[in-house]
Amino acid sequence: MGLLSLWAESLTYEYEILKSCTHHKSPRSKCKKCVESCKENAISFVNGIPSINSEQCTQCGDCITACSVQAVAGIFPARTVKNHRLVITGDQVPSIKELLVYYKKGITEIAYDGELSVHWRKSIEDTNEILHLLGEPPFTFMNEKMEEATIEMTRRELFFSWKKEAKSLVVKMAPAKWRFNQEDLQLAKYYPSHQFAEITLDTSKCTLCKACEFLCHHKCLNISDDSFILNAQSCSACHLCEDICPEKALTVIEKVSAHKILNLPVVTKVCSTCGQNFKTLIKSDEVCVPCEKKKNLLDIH
Repeated sequence: MGLLSLWAESLTYEYEILKSCTHHKSPRSKCKKCVESCKENAISFVNGIPSINSEQCTQCGDCITACSVQAVAGIFPARTVKNHRLVITGDQVPSIKELLVYYKKGITEIAYDGELSVHWRKSIEDTNEILHLLGEPPFTFMNEKMEEATIEMTRRELFFSWKKEAKSLVVKMAPAKWRFNQEDLQLAKYYPSHQFAEITLDTSKCTLCKACEFLCHHKCLNISDDSFILNAQSCSACHLCEDICPEKALTVIEKVSAHKILNLPVVTKVCSTCGQNFKTLIKSDEVCVPCEKKKNLLDIH
């Protein structure tokens, strides 16, 4: 083993919140998934931004899988894999998202020795329900005796197993940046024919301000001169578009379904009040947004 590999294994890896966190993008973000996932209460908000207390953090990886925008960076906890089987040990139970990724990496069997715990069984059964919606066969179970040598996986082996798709072991050439590639947890790239969220738009409220389009990391929303396209295939249900919409016109729910694109026509009208052209999703609109807001303000007073 090279000195570089030995050095990598000896490093400590502190989890951190990246700038891609929705709270860095907008103070209106209501996401608390990382905070709610942490059993050690190691994550709290500091000046409106999630912050990880490294002394309390056990690096269990729950926050990494919980984050909708893969904004938690760190080394993922060890899993044991042999012959395309995920071997159940005393380790922490994997999340549904993690199991769905393993499935597409060719790990489709669960191997265990003795009794399968309630928590492991529930996680796998819940994952199998989603696999059914995705049109995939379920995980299968294999109860067999495991030799001690079989069920051991060192931190180094884990590190390389998760990084094998990367071209370089060193990320950004700095020790602090040696970490698991959290982008591997984007389910959309593994299941391109399906979507894991549904975006709905109330056209009677939308003013085509484009705030949602600007802030969507996955480019699920596209507003042009003649259409508003909602493409939820890559949506990770971070809810940022919903949180920042000034008119509360967007709704996002987590739902597995076949990939579909919604194309809403945008029409050009002439405002009956100011005479200026304006864009709208409602063909019957006769007044532009600024004039409508001004009228409503005057009516209040």
